[in-house]
Parts: sequence; C-alpha cells; structure tokens
Amino acid sequence: MRPCLFCKTEGDFATREHIVPESLGNDTDIIKGIICESCQNYFGREVEKPALEKTPVAFWRSYLGIRTKAKHLPSVNLDPPTKGAVPAYHPATDMGIRLTSHKDGSTEIETKSYVFKRKLLSEDMPRYQLVLSPWHLIILGRFLGKMGLEYTASIDLDYALSAQFDNIRSFVRYGSTNHLWPIYWGQQGKLDELKDIIVWDGWEGSQEIECYRYALGKMIDNEILFAFSIGIDIMVICLTTRLLNSEIENSIAGVKLKCIFYQDGSWQ
Repeated sequence: MRPCLFCKTEGDFATREHIVPESLGNDTDIIKGIICESCQNYFGREVEKPALEKTPVAFWRSYLGIRTKAKHLPSVNLDPPTKGAVPAYHPATDMGIRLTSHKDGSTEIETKSYVFKRKLLSEDMPRYQLVLSPWHLIILGRFLGKMGLEYTASIDLDYALSAQFDNIRSFVRYGSTNHLWPIYWGQQGKLDELKDIIVWDGWEGSQEIECYRYALGKMIDNEILFAFSIGIDIMVICLTTRLLNSEIENSIAGVKLKCIFYQDGSWQ
C-alpha cells in the first residue's frame, strides 16, 4: 500500500477526496486512495471549514452565491475566532458582519456594529475591510498548500510524496503557532464582470458564475507554484520552499503580486 500523501501512514483510504471543496463548486477534481480518512476528517474540520467561513474565500462564496455541498446558498459570519494561540483579530477589521446570498443574485449585509452602519450610510462607496492576521494567513497557507499538493499528486503521486514537499506537507497537516507560509496576492478583473445576468423561467432563475480557477507551474529554478483564483483575488503559493522569492511577484501574466507575510514569531 502507498502511504497517505500528508501523514505518510498506511491508513484507511475508504473515502474520496475533493481537491477543491464541494462548497466551492468542485464536483470533478476528485482523488481516491491517496488521502487517509483521518487526514480528510482533520482537513475538513481544521482547515477547509475556517477557510470557507472566515477568510476572503468566505466573502467570495457569499458574493458569488456559490452553493454549499448540500446545495444551500451560503451565509457566513466573517468575525475571526477570539481565542487561540495565533492572533486572529486586527483592530482595523470591520467586525460584526454577516453576508447572506439570495436567489435573486444579491448578497445581504447584516451587522450589529454601529460603527459599520455609520460607514455604510456615510461613504459613497463603502467597503467591508478585512485585515489578514497571522491566523488568516496560516489557514489560507494550509488551504492552498493542501490543494496544490493534491493537484500535484493527481498528476504524479511519487513526485508529490518526494522529500522536496515535506515542509509544506508538514505545515498543511500539522500547522504552526510561530510561522506561516508566504502567500503572494493580487487582483484581476472587475466585480461587475463576475456574474451573468439572471435568466428567469417563470419563478426560477439561473445565472452562470465562475467559481474558481487554479494552475500549477514550475519556475526556471524548479520551484513549484500553485495559483488559486476566486472572485477577483489571485493567491499564489510556492509548494517547495518557504523562503521569500521576489520572482514569484511576476509569475502571473498581467498581474503584479505582493507578498503578504509576518516574520516568524513576530505576533508572540
């Protein structure tokens, strides 16, 4: 038997693994016999759930109306956790915000925050502001690393099991409380280009949206990059090293990426 891609034990491989969560619209990119059941359960609870509910991915799920695994429209409370070993709160983040998608293609903003209500009423173009804390970046790094390594395994499992991926493998599976993995971030496109107009047939309406895009690539120095795009956000992570690399900032044609990073232990 082959070992599990993440824990490298010969565990129970009874279930299938969706590389991108079903709650982001994936029903095709599925791998079997590669991720043990223990790791799948762990990722669903400790990595995918917070990424889908508390990071910018959650915002885009609600804005785009990407239905959940159970085919429900999403409703998310974006407030980060208040307790934990890694700081999740930033004073510049708008708190007390819930986003709910509706069948007519709209996204409702609910808030109990008096400060945010004033912001909505006083600004011509009010925006929800989420400042990425070390906790957000650790969750996103593990989320991106998991998908990137699984896509690599879907192409060449022996390569994905090789030692050059051991650092990202450990970070994804076990996390960290004192360091994170660099994420390179940029934006492409416009909000009004993300959704087609709803077409109504009686009382039922349909609308086409792009749920996500991804790409795997190899740089000249053989570093392996994974890029994931949702909404107008593009996130890129290097799967083979945690070292900062300015060359990655130009890895997406037409997009200037910026590294979002906190130095090791700087939040302790």
